[in-house]
Amino acid sequence: MDDFEVEILRLFPESENGLLDTVEGFFHGLRPVEIMTVSEWADKYRMLSSIASPEPGKYKTSRTPYIRAVMDALSATQPYKKIVMMKGAQVGATEAANNFVGYAMHLNPSPILMVEPTIDMVKKLSKTRLDPMINMCPELKCLVSEKKSRDSNNTMTEKMFPGGVLILSGANSSANLRSQPVRFLILDEIDDYPADLNKQGSPIELARVRTSNFQNSKVFILSTPTVSGFSAIENEFELTDKNYYHVPCPHCGCKQTLIWSQLKWDEHKPETASYCCIHCGTLIDERYKTQMFEEKSSSNINGAEWIPSDPEKSNRESIGFHINSLYAPLGWKSWKDLAADFIIATKDPIKLKGFINTRLGETWAERGEAPAFKNIYNRRENYQISTIPGDVAFLTCGVDVQKDRIELEIVGWCKGKRSYSIDYRVLEGDTTQPAVWTKLGAIVDERWTRPDGSEMTIRMMAVDSGFNTTHVYDFCRRFTSRVIPIKGQDNLREAYAPPKPVDVTRAGKRIGKVRVWPVGSSFLKEELYSWLRLEKDENDVPPPCYCHFPEYGEHFFRSITAEDFVSRVNKRGYMHTEWVKKFDRNEALDCRIYARAAAAMVGLDRMKDEHFDALTGKIAPKPAYISKKEEDTPIELQHIPRKIPQRSQRYNNYWRR
Repeated sequence: MDDFEVEILRLFPESENGLLDTVEGFFHGLRPVEIMTVSEWADKYRMLSSIASPEPGKYKTSRTPYIRAVMDALSATQPYKKIVMMKGAQVGATEAANNFVGYAMHLNPSPILMVEPTIDMVKKLSKTRLDPMINMCPELKCLVSEKKSRDSNNTMTEKMFPGGVLILSGANSSANLRSQPVRFLILDEIDDYPADLNKQGSPIELARVRTSNFQNSKVFILSTPTVSGFSAIENEFELTDKNYYHVPCPHCGCKQTLIWSQLKWDEHKPETASYCCIHCGTLIDERYKTQMFEEKSSSNINGAEWIPSDPEKSNRESIGFHINSLYAPLGWKSWKDLAADFIIATKDPIKLKGFINTRLGETWAERGEAPAFKNIYNRRENYQISTIPGDVAFLTCGVDVQKDRIELEIVGWCKGKRSYSIDYRVLEGDTTQPAVWTKLGAIVDERWTRPDGSEMTIRMMAVDSGFNTTHVYDFCRRFTSRVIPIKGQDNLREAYAPPKPVDVTRAGKRIGKVRVWPVGSSFLKEELYSWLRLEKDENDVPPPCYCHFPEYGEHFFRSITAEDFVSRVNKRGYMHTEWVKKFDRNEALDCRIYARAAAAMVGLDRMKDEHFDALTGKIAPKPAYISKKEEDTPIELQHIPRKIPQRSQRYNNYWRR
């Protein structure tokens, strides 16, 4: 407070009418706004909480220097209206977004909208990151009122401050995405957003429209990618100049981006991981990271810098950045940890996909190509159809309903998610008539004998309800939870989702037991194609997830590889992808993914080796009351009666009174 302010406050002492507060507010408004970048603001004001950060204390941009250019592009002094960041996990991008929020609240008060994939993620972000950031920064804390049960100015999803408001929304809420205009928009993890929100279009576009009233708006889009063609962040990134972070080799001084193929380690020894310079071939120890990441400046001309890979798209409207987990600073995810994760991921295509998405920040690009049916046909095995190999733990069945027939595949599941096609059947008959459904009902109770003498039935049958829906529901009502109706959904990025009741009144009251299960058809086709590409090793040992087939005819293998994934550019310039049949009959493909979905519901993805050993008779099953958590136990073991403790004599005498 300068001498002039002191003199004014002497002339206008504090009184009941709050004159002192008015004068102080007047002088606060006269103070010039600090002109600084987001990174400068973060280094000066930001404190990290131990709740969400492994390194609590004062924020230092120098810890993750590659984030500086991203944050500075978000600054009011920069012209960019759209900033895109396609990234791996744990590289500090989320904190960059939080710094942008704090900077805007403090120095550029305006309406701000921050969108997370779900409302649960909004709550987590608000509790563990934004609230601690505000409380630990005096410059922000004085702007936002304290949380009170009756104070609507500071809630979990809305925080008022002088000159603006911070709104937190889930991407699954169309109402929040269509309300008041905003100047600053943050779209986090957009690849997890629904593709079409309540048939109103993309939530990304719904939110982006809200910035149209502000000429000086900024949109920050960040996400780890998913599948090529489906990835929203990839589409956004491709429209920019695509900047990559180039770092100098500590040995030869030549700059390069860090790419996965250059990380080298001794076989089965991930702890020996080091980076091979693409220019001089020298191995670089991870301890050189800090030196390599020193930023380019007047005193360090050969320092690290962002370089656009598509400079023709460089403009003053948008800019794009890509970073992967190889750049994580010392003390975070190390190169040896990444190598160890990769070794594990190579044993499971789904884990490998996750590694490529979350660690390398790249899209999974193989899903569009169906494996050649001839390769699978040529590696058929000489085991008898409708017999059960000894290592099969349980059976599932996928059923596809057509107008004049029902097609189904019975699949046996083994340790490591290996599978045997036990039988493929076609039941001829009009599916609006009961005769063909009677044939299918007989299969539900059919029994197979394993070599050890155990009798097996179908553990779960999944029936597609996309055709003749009413008849499918009527059939499923005749059975318990062993027979379920399913509905394929291309946009569902998991094997299945929680079921929805179909027997309800207009008031929403449930009156029947039938529930339809959404199934991620595209997700499961992608997974199946990756499994069909697997080959046995030189000792004829199949890897995990390998698919065994008996000597079916060529038609079956054409049918199970009948679809390709085709990419097209839509009217707005985005890549649109869809499954297209290259062979007219794709029923075998559908039946297999339905059987796989049923296996997931039984518990295939959470079963451990000891569970399979118990189910195949190699070890005696443990009683459920002394096993691990029930949710980690397959359904077959969950229904073992629990041991009931004996009541005390005193307890029994009490009830005799």
